[in-house]
Amino acid sequence: MARVVERAADGHSAMAVLVAGSSAGKTRACWQALGPLRQAGGWRLWHPYDPTRPEAAVQELDRVGPRTVVWLNETQDYLGGGEAGDRVAAKLHTLLADTSRAPVLVLGTLWRQHHTDLTRRPGSQVRQLLDGTIIEVPETFTGTDPAALRQAADADPRLAEAIEHAEDEQITQYLAGGPELLDRFATAQPEAKAVIWAAMDARRLGHRNALPLPLLEQAARAYLTDLQDEQLGEDWLDQALAYTARPCKGARGPVTRIRTGPPRNQRGHHTTPAAEHGDVPVYRLADYLDQHGRATRADQIPPIGFWAAAAAHAHPTDLRTLGDAAWRRGLYRDAAQLHKNATAHGDALAARSLVDHLHQLHPTNTDHRPATFTATHIALDDPRAVADLLGGLRDLGAHDQVTALLARNPAAHAALNNPSTVGFLLDRLRQIGAQDQVTALASRAAAHAALDNPDAVADLLGGLRDLGAHDQVTALLARNPAAHAALNNPTSVRPLLYALRQAGAHGQVIALADRAAAHVALDDPRAVSYLLSALWHSGAQDQVIALAGRAAAHVALDDPLAVSFLLSEFRHVRADDQLAVLADRAAAHVALDNLSAVANLAGKLREVGADDQLAVLADRAAAHAALDNPSAVANLLYTLWQAQRHDQATALVDRAAAHIALDNPSAVANLLYALRPAGAHDQVAVLVGRAAVHVALDDPRGVSYLLSEFRHVGADGQVAVLAGRAAAHVALDDPASVRPLLYALRQAGAHGQVTVLLARSPAAHVALDNPRAVADLLDELRDVGADDQVAVLAGRAAAHVALNDPSAVADLLDRLQDVGVDDQVAALASRLPAAGLFGRFLRVDDHAVRYRFGQEPDGSAAAPWGWEDL
Repeated sequence: MARVVERAADGHSAMAVLVAGSSAGKTRACWQALGPLRQAGGWRLWHPYDPTRPEAAVQELDRVGPRTVVWLNETQDYLGGGEAGDRVAAKLHTLLADTSRAPVLVLGTLWRQHHTDLTRRPGSQVRQLLDGTIIEVPETFTGTDPAALRQAADADPRLAEAIEHAEDEQITQYLAGGPELLDRFATAQPEAKAVIWAAMDARRLGHRNALPLPLLEQAARAYLTDLQDEQLGEDWLDQALAYTARPCKGARGPVTRIRTGPPRNQRGHHTTPAAEHGDVPVYRLADYLDQHGRATRADQIPPIGFWAAAAAHAHPTDLRTLGDAAWRRGLYRDAAQLHKNATAHGDALAARSLVDHLHQLHPTNTDHRPATFTATHIALDDPRAVADLLGGLRDLGAHDQVTALLARNPAAHAALNNPSTVGFLLDRLRQIGAQDQVTALASRAAAHAALDNPDAVADLLGGLRDLGAHDQVTALLARNPAAHAALNNPTSVRPLLYALRQAGAHGQVIALADRAAAHVALDDPRAVSYLLSALWHSGAQDQVIALAGRAAAHVALDDPLAVSFLLSEFRHVRADDQLAVLADRAAAHVALDNLSAVANLAGKLREVGADDQLAVLADRAAAHAALDNPSAVANLLYTLWQAQRHDQATALVDRAAAHIALDNPSAVANLLYALRPAGAHDQVAVLVGRAAVHVALDDPRGVSYLLSEFRHVGADGQVAVLAGRAAAHVALDDPASVRPLLYALRQAGAHGQVTVLLARSPAAHVALDNPRAVADLLDELRDVGADDQVAVLAGRAAAHVALNDPSAVADLLDRLQDVGVDDQVAALASRLPAAGLFGRFLRVDDHAVRYRFGQEPDGSAAAPWGWEDL
């Protein structure tokens, strides 16, 4: 964080997003890091007030000027939501690349799951924006931190209490009120607890953290027993919300109201979350309880009343997400209702799900009422979603509905801020023969599409050319996209250069090449190499040399592997002088902390003929490279031997055999493998002797590799020593590691050690977070005849194995069926719907027939239903 802030203070735009769980200190770290900017003065901080409307942030980002910190706390609220998030990401790309508005510092925070969700789509604007900006925040205090905390606690009783009572060194979580929140939840009256449960389920199933009061009121009653519901007083909701609103040691209470109206001390008009609900009060679930609910209620399907409340009162843009969650849990009718309501609010993606799902349930039904409803109600601003629905209606034979949707003229209403998605709609309109709308949309896009995203503009140019829309290509080129393309991502400039060249716009090719060569960011050598290749193939030789000169002198050297890519590209584009400059810099200054990357760089220097620079790097690496990664040492040794650098290789071998770290047995095995062909028998003997007695045993898989390597070098005595240590002391928590160790012990003939290891009952101790590894261990236990442990592991897995990987869960189910443990198969299958794996549940026994129309929240099969029931 300090380096990012320092970059901003020096006049360069920068971005950082902190990633960790709830209450780990992400927001506090961002605020603390701004100290130098506060001290320097002249900086402002801007927080988009309403994260529930990313489009508002898109408009406001155009107004951000120099020396501004853009504060995107809970970054998923701005970058989530598919196309809307991509639009915000594109604007942030443009802002960060605009030198006239520099310096700007963008700070954000994410939970780990939110980061995973946002970066799931390859090539998305959001993923490109976040790439290289993430800073991991530890969940606990480690290393020298606890001692410093204890010293500080002498002057701070709050810190002293946290140190005494916090579990697993989670000091910040305790200070944020986490334990107090859990106590408040555990001791709540039934009606208050029901409100919290309703909020937890709404959040984990996809509703934003601005929960409408009617949703909470109606849903909460579904969590009460009949007697509890009958005993509710007239003011039960007021009392429950008063209880949940009380602060917990200074932190927010479990469920608190979000204030409406404009922010304090700001001018202007703002749309608030409440205003989006027609001035209905909205509430926020505490982050800590949100995280707790996702962990503790993952095996729960909310009651019917929750889904009815969601369909009636959820935020319109969250209806589709909640509907998707219901469908994955087999609540087909509730899902269809949510999707229908979302469609009524214009959601085209929900409309496609609605039509597809009803057709799946009634494949022979020619009732096109759902198709008519979707064609009539969807919004037309999302080109890709409209294109998708048009295709779905056509595939179902709903031709009248296709005509009705076309009559609403999507070509005139499609948003143009993402040219790539416009291309999808153009192609779909062409497929269904709507030529007039193809022409109209092509003309609008050519005249008005946003030009700041070079990737998207390239897609649009290509799409127009494929359609034969030559006039529109000319109109688009007349707007000079080469002058407007953002340059913050060299990789995205490449397709635009290609598209301009294909369109014959040679002047714009050169203009864009000039801009890119002079101004493109140099913080990613790999991206610069891609751009060099594009310039070369575009015939922009002068720009190739200009960019190569800038990169050789200034490109970052913190990633030796990326520098290797750039050296290759320099040779390819014949930038020989620049290659020598970069090779000199890299050999003398590249960081040595990633030896695998250093080995790759050494090989690249040899490949490009930079022998003098290779000698410099080899001397540095042999004498000073860290020995904490034996695998990387092995890679470097290979390279030194291939380059005939025998003196440096010998020096490194001597250091490694005597001093290499032994905390990674797999890496030690790799080093032994590298030493074998070198004839380094003395060093092999030294290393084998050290490793047999001292190698760490916390990675059983690595120990199995090392046992195999000991056998290859004929170290039978050390095999026995290591096998004995491993069988008695190796960690048993990872099934993916225990299985290969059992196999390696069998292959080594260490049957006594197999018995010792089995006596420690790995089946009772392995973690259950990897279903596929559990399935493989079941196989291994069966192969060694450990039937009792097969039964133990099968029972534990059926009841507790993680269900976050559908294909791995399918493997485990198959393996349980092979073992013949029918009760465990049934037990595991019964857990699938709550985890959102109802599709896999249907493939067990006769479930596909029994649950054709889905299930009810209590697990019973749903009765037949159709469109008229919604």
